[in-house]
Amino acid sequence: MVDLKPAKKAKPGRLPAMPKRFINRMLVYVGLFGIVFQLTAALYALWHGVQLQSFWFVTLLAPLLCVASGMLPALQLQREPD
Repeated sequence: MVDLKPAKKAKPGRLPAMPKRFINRMLVYVGLFGIVFQLTAALYALWHGVQLQSFWFVTLLAPLLCVASGMLPALQLQREPD
């Protein structure tokens, strides 16, 4: 027979914590830097009257993916210790 282990239950209302593993933590830092950089560049362009593309916010997808792959257990490159 196959031994089935019960799945770990997620704790409701738990806020995401900063990952402990190096690669996951670096992905979060790079993603946050990318988000801040994109928003700063957009504000700078608007300040100087440069017309932004209609879907400029699509450029935020890559940094958001970096943050998600560092924070979400299903997307993490290194498994976090329990």
